[in-house]
Amino acid sequence: MMDQAESLRKLVSQKNKIKRSRVITITGGKGGIGKTCISVNLSLGLKKLGYNVTIIDADLGFSNVEIELGVTSKYTLLDVLYNNKMITEVINEGPLGVKYISSGGDFNLIKEGVDLSLFLNNIKILDYYSDFIIIDTGAGLNNVVSNFLKAADEVLLIVTPEPTSIMDAYTLTKYSLVGESKKINVVINRVKNFDEYRKIYDRFETVVKNYLGVSLIDLGYLENDEKMMECIIEQNPIVLKYENSKTSKKILQIAAQIANQPPPVENKGLWGIFSRLINRGGFR
Repeated sequence: MMDQAESLRKLVSQKNKIKRSRVITITGGKGGIGKTCISVNLSLGLKKLGYNVTIIDADLGFSNVEIELGVTSKYTLLDVLYNNKMITEVINEGPLGVKYISSGGDFNLIKEGVDLSLFLNNIKILDYYSDFIIIDTGAGLNNVVSNFLKAADEVLLIVTPEPTSIMDAYTLTKYSLVGESKKINVVINRVKNFDEYRKIYDRFETVVKNYLGVSLIDLGYLENDEKMMECIIEQNPIVLKYENSKTSKKILQIAAQIANQPPPVENKGLWGIFSRLINRGGFR
């Protein structure tokens, strides 16, 4: 019977000519700013545009992605690490065929005795299954979040008008700049109108340029929308339930902007990100 390592080598050889996925790490500091909701709807938006998308729920304390998708995971990333599952066995299918992987809850990802080379080979396989991989990080700035940002190729910052959100976004930008160069995209969420968005973005951009010397990529804004909260409660993403709404159209515009961007110059895909994380002890 073919063992897991042999199966992985066979899959890699079959797919070694396929380009690596683009990995977008979505973060926003404090909880309650709509980060996971945007991660889910953006993934569905990219899928509507014809791309294969996988969401990874990297919030190690919770599994909010599957809650918002309205689906339950059979297996999680834990099973790849500790229960000898292949990555293909823990990929779950959500609406429109968007794939997602649950973190599996609160755990220290790397424990004594785990075969890290086998784990990375599994991750390499996942890289070939998607055009885009969306990583939804946890709230706050713990070691796991900061290390994901340092290892990321592309970051999407979610910012709201609250002063604490703006300060958090600045701190997250600073952490993102440690290590490899990367693209930092920004979406301003839950604004009243265009004027409020413009005021917040311009202020944030000025501070980041003056103190960090970084140019941001402005992906626009999403207005306060009661339908969004309704969809979260019903576990039915807004781009599906209200696909002709202003918010849904905005999300598709953001998805199109991301899709039309060139990939990072040295796009190492998900395998590269997890390799950096492991080398830095980034899951502890």
